[in-house]
Amino acid sequence: MPMSTRPITCYDYYMSTIKDEAVILKRLDYSETSQVMAIFTYNHGKVRALAKGVKKSTKTRFAPALDLLDIGHVVLSVKTARQEALANVTEWTQTFACGGIRESLGRLYAGQYAAALTAELTEDWDPHPELFTGLQRLLRKLAESPDILPLVIDFQRTLLTEIGSFPVLNRCIGCNQPTPFTGDIHFSSLEGGLICRDCEPAWTEKVYVLPEAYCWIIGQSGEKKGLKPAFSVFDYHLSHLMGRAIPLAKMLLTACKNL
Repeated sequence: MPMSTRPITCYDYYMSTIKDEAVILKRLDYSETSQVMAIFTYNHGKVRALAKGVKKSTKTRFAPALDLLDIGHVVLSVKTARQEALANVTEWTQTFACGGIRESLGRLYAGQYAAALTAELTEDWDPHPELFTGLQRLLRKLAESPDILPLVIDFQRTLLTEIGSFPVLNRCIGCNQPTPFTGDIHFSSLEGGLICRDCEPAWTEKVYVLPEAYCWIIGQSGEKKGLKPAFSVFDYHLSHLMGRAIPLAKMLLTACKNL
């Protein structure tokens, strides 16, 4: 293989190459031919990268397909001295296309919802291998399973665990009474857990937990009608952590209206 004739500059000494498994979380047009992307990787966490020429093919080169929610192997050129700078995508090999996810709005919104949460609630260059595995598992199962909300609830639980914000679900955060409680149950995002009927009046920030949602919230299968309210409780908590609601949540529930 002939060596490059390009002269070596000081810039080259501050660049390194990393190879990793990745999921495409976000895409934003940067120019007529390039895009800036948020890529979630197994070993390096979330990486913001520039994919040059990704939108335009030439006679001698096909532009690689980097679609939202796709899974693949990525090679990034990284400026190690300044990790806040954009990395450069130098290679991409797709290993899973989300074609099956696009077969229904429910599946598509579920994948986009999970990707948006991951992009918002993780820090750049902060690895979360278990979260990556959970996101990859969700996307692969969405492509073939009609049971959307149980998969998303499982991902919500994984995400909250990985970012250190999983709520207290085995006792009341007010009186330490163990679950299951008698009577009504509430949930407080600010306090991070369930509240029993006796302690509930002392809290202003809270949401009511429907009885049929309780099993799904604590990680057990329950009645099908409890899926939507269980999803909504976790989404309520995630929205508080982000400081805003994700519109995709309502779109997902609307798309799953027959569940």
